[in-house]
Amino acid sequence: MPPQQPVSIQGRRSLDTVSVWALLVTLVAALFIFIPSAALAFTTTKTFLLAAGALVTLALYILARLSRGNVILPPAILIGALWLPIVAYALSAAFSGVPFTNAFWGTALEPDTLGFMLVAACLGTLSALVLRRPEHYRSLLRVGAYVFGAVVLLQALIVIVGQFAPNTIAPAFSIIGSFGDLASLLGLGVVIILITLRFMELSPRTYRALLVSGGGALFLLAIANSSLVWILIALVSLGLFVEAIMKRGSKTVDADLDESIIMDEAPLEMDEGNHSLVLPLAVLAVALFFLISGTLGGALANALHVNTLNVRPSWQSTFSVAEKTYATTPVFGSGPGTFGVEWLKYRDASLNSTVFWNIDFSSGIGFIPTSFVTTGIVGALAWLAFLGLFIVFGLRMLVLRTPEDALVRYVAIISFVGSMYLFTIAVFDLPSASVFVLLFIFAGLFASTMRYAAHGRQWGIIFSRSPRVGFIIVFSLTILLLSSVVAAYTLVARYIAVTQSSNAVAAFSAGDLDSAERAAQNSISFAPSASAYQIQAGIANTRLNLIASSSSMPVAAAQQAFQAALSAGINAALTATNLDPSNYQNWLALGSLYAQAVPLGVSGAYESAKTAYEKARVLNPTSPQILFTLAQLEIANKNTAAAEEYLKAAIALKQDYTAAIFLLSQLLVQDGNIQDALASALAAAYFTPNDPNILFQVGILYAAQNDLANAASALNASVAANPQFANARYFLSAVYAKQGDLKNALLQMQAIADMSSDNAQAVASQLAALMAGKNPFPANLLSISAAPVQ
Repeated sequence: MPPQQPVSIQGRRSLDTVSVWALLVTLVAALFIFIPSAALAFTTTKTFLLAAGALVTLALYILARLSRGNVILPPAILIGALWLPIVAYALSAAFSGVPFTNAFWGTALEPDTLGFMLVAACLGTLSALVLRRPEHYRSLLRVGAYVFGAVVLLQALIVIVGQFAPNTIAPAFSIIGSFGDLASLLGLGVVIILITLRFMELSPRTYRALLVSGGGALFLLAIANSSLVWILIALVSLGLFVEAIMKRGSKTVDADLDESIIMDEAPLEMDEGNHSLVLPLAVLAVALFFLISGTLGGALANALHVNTLNVRPSWQSTFSVAEKTYATTPVFGSGPGTFGVEWLKYRDASLNSTVFWNIDFSSGIGFIPTSFVTTGIVGALAWLAFLGLFIVFGLRMLVLRTPEDALVRYVAIISFVGSMYLFTIAVFDLPSASVFVLLFIFAGLFASTMRYAAHGRQWGIIFSRSPRVGFIIVFSLTILLLSSVVAAYTLVARYIAVTQSSNAVAAFSAGDLDSAERAAQNSISFAPSASAYQIQAGIANTRLNLIASSSSMPVAAAQQAFQAALSAGINAALTATNLDPSNYQNWLALGSLYAQAVPLGVSGAYESAKTAYEKARVLNPTSPQILFTLAQLEIANKNTAAAEEYLKAAIALKQDYTAAIFLLSQLLVQDGNIQDALASALAAAYFTPNDPNILFQVGILYAAQNDLANAASALNASVAANPQFANARYFLSAVYAKQGDLKNALLQMQAIADMSSDNAQAVASQLAALMAGKNPFPANLLSISAAPVQ
């Protein structure tokens, strides 16, 4: 019978093995997990899964170290570098003035938050500590190869199935996150495959499998057609090709002066088994081909119906926001997760003339430039120090202190190159959580290999041999273990809260107010958040509208219900503004509730509503929508002069703001100023005769005078100047219908429906009426509050 000690040792080693597999399972699950839900984005689930996996792996690692009675660390310099950005995020969260809960969690643990950065650094550190033996590296490489092959296969099947059953699954769907995330991951895989085929001896079966996976990845990359990924692949391919040429050239005989030797010298082989020069050269050619002929990838994507849109602020816009943020809070930045706040404060008003005028961007051109804004100079220095230390110590190890073991040397190369690849992606793009965290994983893996560098060493301590230091370490690990349990509970509660909040939004959008109210309350019970309270305020606002429009409810009951809903809504909105005072939408929700009481003559309602709206305007000064909302408030307060000024200001910010143009026309008609307004519009049209927005306004003003002929002429000119101006076509259709020309009215409405599926759905009833020979528009065209199209 074997002695008990080996069994105990085997048990302790099993904890090490379990912690390794916990880390690997976390990474694999974060890539593949997909929970179909119309309410909650599956990328949010991936983020929380990464956090949960980090806590489980940490707990298992601590238990393994406590059971073995020792701690073994690789050289600590790069592990410390991993934590520099996290220190910057912590300082920014503490001193930027942002509520700490918001800085830590954000809305759903987004990448630019202290909480997520802590998860990323924890996973990177665990990679350095847990993956410490060659067999661990082999397990990682084996799992990585299988995962990459599965990603390529599944994504290819999605693209193929999507061609025949697009209603079942869209060809552009990606299990990783966005198609851009997929391109980043595929590019990383191609880079690693190239390095593997260059430096590793492989079996024929493995060699063929990698070739097939790499070929499939290149095909999918051709569909994604990411210029950044192609550039990085081209650079790695070029580097490998040059390295191979230089290495082979060093083996040839320098016989320039000996003709006989030259005659006998063997030519340079282009193919030496697995280490072929052809592969990096071929991949380089493919990358350059798609870079030069950029439209080919787009044509391929269109042919396969893989149409994706990646909209981000430009470098210029990001730098502009950073410059203005540094002017007020240079050291610690605006605070983690607050780029969207700074964007709204400082964005260029010219964006109102684009289709993205009402999009609130939460990030800049790339993740790290965004981090420069939110964490200030401290964050910028931390990222630069992390990069500098990694490059210096990485190159020193790979060039001067190369590990002797071929496997370790190979792992060091792919982890270093992979880290630089992912760092570049983080600078120039916005990777999702599951892709961005790989930067820290690869950096931690490289830190792990440093223990095997020539003249390298690892630090360790056995608790029993150093009782004092051992006691401190054991005590610290125990506290950390207990803290991980508390963190796990908090994480689960936060995830349930986010899920319930998303369910509340979905129910509210569907008109199920009771379900939305229950879900929002459940979210608050697990983790109070401004977003959940904002939903409650919106629900109360909708209830107020229903009560006010009800004709069956008794007056006394209606008054009581109105007061209860108003009080509950205001309390929820006030709580939202306290939890997140920098979110302008919280102030708009509060203002809209106070505005409900203005027509009833409630004392102080107008002043409170205006104060809330003005705070929202300070936070988002270039928004024409807020000015339009203020105009509606002034109308409710019977101050049409002030309303007209707000509407003119809104139109000045966005000249094609048809809702404001239309409401201003209504006010001018009521005040008898239609002639002056028309004269001004005609004067503007004289100087800019092809401006569709001005021509639209002229048409509306002519319609207000019941001058249908000139209205039709002006609206026709507006449509001619911009055939995609759906609002102009809508009102032109209304004018034609009022003139009795239902044929042309139908043509305009059909043109609107052909623009997009959303427009087709919005004008379905009008289109059906016109097809039936009926006029679907009211007699007074100005009673149309706004066209339902975009």
